Amino acid sequence: MTRPHPVGLLDPATHAWLTRHALPGALLHEMGPLPGGFTNDMALLTAHRPDAVGAERYVLRRYRPSGSRVPHNTCAVEVAVLGRAAARAVPVTAVVAADPHGRATGRPTLLYRFVDGTPLSQVLANGPASGEARALGRAVGAVLARIGRVRLPRPGVFGDSSLVPAPDGAAPLGDLPGFVDHCLVTAASDGPPSGTDPAVLSGTDSAALRALARRGPGALTAVAGERSLVHGDFNPKNVLVQQRAGQWAVAAVLDWELAFSGSPLFDVGNMLRFAHEYPPAFTAGFVDGFRGGNGRLPADWLRLSRTLDLFALADILTAPPDPAYFARARTVLRRSVDD
Repeated sequence: MTRPHPVGLLDPATHAWLTRHALPGALLHEMGPLPGGFTNDMALLTAHRPDAVGAERYVLRRYRPSGSRVPHNTCAVEVAVLGRAAARAVPVTAVVAADPHGRATGRPTLLYRFVDGTPLSQVLANGPASGEARALGRAVGAVLARIGRVRLPRPGVFGDSSLVPAPDGAAPLGDLPGFVDHCLVTAASDGPPSGTDPAVLSGTDSAALRALARRGPGALTAVAGERSLVHGDFNPKNVLVQQRAGQWAVAAVLDWELAFSGSPLFDVGNMLRFAHEYPPAFTAGFVDGFRGGNGRLPADWLRLSRTLDLFALADILTAPPDPAYFARARTVLRRSVDD
């Protein structure tokens, strides 16, 4: 985390909402931006409340307008997911207050409790031993299986806080070749020509992405009608873990802004997108934990999950958050072509 900034950097409207409504009478001590907020702005707050003993930590999440091709949930929808759907199955952050339409703060804002834990991405980067990596994988796989057991009325994206997708709600994730074409065309019109920027796809890579996307109709048909809760961004940076009595456990699953109703294989593909970077024992443990939690993996689950993950991969490759992440995603693309 970066060095904390004075809390005075908060704009007056947000400060007033926090101290009068969200945390009445609280004294806010410090604020520092949290890393990893590719879509929305997140900051860590430390506060003393009159009815609390000692300092408490919170996360302030402020929503930006979404320019992504992948549907993003509004603040109101994310509050509903955290409070009703996800919380029934897995550990999530506790919502303290929300200004879903930005009427008080000027932009949609969510305040939730900070959860102690270590990002799974950090633990994996430290090179855990085989036994430890397998235990981590099992814990994470079991949690994903529990998410997938939450059933929703129909597949699709969430239009409002009822969490009942519209009858045609699956349309944004219904045409993989068309989605990939749209991403590539948009990137070509918005950015420099291919080859002049390290974070721009070459013509060869674009052709490979289109070729992989042609698997889409078969994969989507295979999971048509599935209506499980899908996190949509289930990767190591959004999973906090901690050791309890010497055993690894998931402390919280963060950032549900991409959640929708569909197949858990979307989340399987997301978690294993960079599996070549992780200890092999982690992947084996993840699969064991998912199956052990009654998560269903069909015979061709690996191919299906990789194909479904192309929605996210195409978005990353054509609108990358930074050059390093683009390079990792391009490596996945090229490995997929070689498989």
